[in-house]
Amino acid sequence: MLIRLSAGAPADAFITACGFDRIYGSKALTAMRAYGWEDPRAEFYVLMESGAPAAALYLAGAVLTLSAAPEAGAGELAAFIRARGVREVDTHWALCEALQTLLGGVTERSYYMVYRGGAVEEAFPDISTGDVEKVFDVLQRSHEYYRTHLTFETWSADLRQKLDRGLMELYQLTVDGEVVGTGCIVSEDDECGVIAAVAVVPEYRHRGLGSRISRFLVRRIQEKGKTPRLISGYDAVAELYRKIGFEPCGRWGELYL
Repeated sequence: MLIRLSAGAPADAFITACGFDRIYGSKALTAMRAYGWEDPRAEFYVLMESGAPAAALYLAGAVLTLSAAPEAGAGELAAFIRARGVREVDTHWALCEALQTLLGGVTERSYYMVYRGGAVEEAFPDISTGDVEKVFDVLQRSHEYYRTHLTFETWSADLRQKLDRGLMELYQLTVDGEVVGTGCIVSEDDECGVIAAVAVVPEYRHRGLGSRISRFLVRRIQEKGKTPRLISGYDAVAELYRKIGFEPCGRWGELYL
């Protein structure tokens, strides 16, 4: 049974379900803390199966984030996705495959990763708090996904909602007076901080700058006493993260409908 979260709904069950997947779960939890139950820009649900929480759902526009138990059923989730006109689903790979079987669509997959390296102690004088407009320019220049999936108004509104509440951190890397790279701690829970949107403009790639940004973010999360985690995005990128101390800890999936 799917239950939409409201002031009287079982928030404890939602929070429990966020623990099934530390990356998507922390994203859902951070969004809940940023928006609350009543903001129309975000919806939160918990899937209950046999009286226990099986998945936490965070719906923003046409994008659904699912923190789901390994055994969570796909049937009721697929019906919800159809009814709500969801166009993108982010979840673990087994559930992504099950949903594709029911809904069709195209999938991508790669690794969840967790940091197993040592403490990062180097200094980063070239990395500072990010300017929202400059960071957006770096993202747009760095990858087709950001050009096709992001608009400044929607992206910056969500960003500021979380930044203003101290729920995420945004940084930029400057070389020769130009902002050429970025990265963020996109979400957190009590155990981990999640690194995302590490990007370097094409003209400055192959200089180790993406690795530098990632190490800085690892240090920031370590300073909070938490474990750095991330999604590699592509298998080839996972190999780059291995070099700085990350290890795969599962497979994630993205379903486009």
